[in-house]
Amino acid sequence: MLLPLLFMACSVDSSMLSGDWHAVGFYMNGQDVPATLDSVKLSFTNSGDYTFKSIGFYEEKGSFRLAGKYLFLKDTTAKKPAEKAFQVLYLSEDTLKLGMESSGQEQTVFFSRN
Repeated sequence: MLLPLLFMACSVDSSMLSGDWHAVGFYMNGQDVPATLDSVKLSFTNSGDYTFKSIGFYEEKGSFRLAGKYLFLKDTTAKKPAEKAFQVLYLSEDTLKLGMESSGQEQTVFFSRN
């Protein structure tokens, strides 16, 4: 009986993920990185689609899936769609914390619900 409870505790509730999020903090290797985040937005639908907007006119759209504590995004607007993996470090009604690695650097992005 304990094993199913442990698995559930490590899974992300997709209903809490749905909605519009905006970036409020960016960290690299645990250090705060000053960055203009006011245009960085991430949106999820109940049907498994996402949209990501960043600085300038950058935008990607596609599908997402959850597996345990991981979030996988597949940008279907790219010439060669590839899935990117993010660790969901924290998720509540108003806060989303995603972890990733890029070029050997640990990165963490904090989002707040719009």
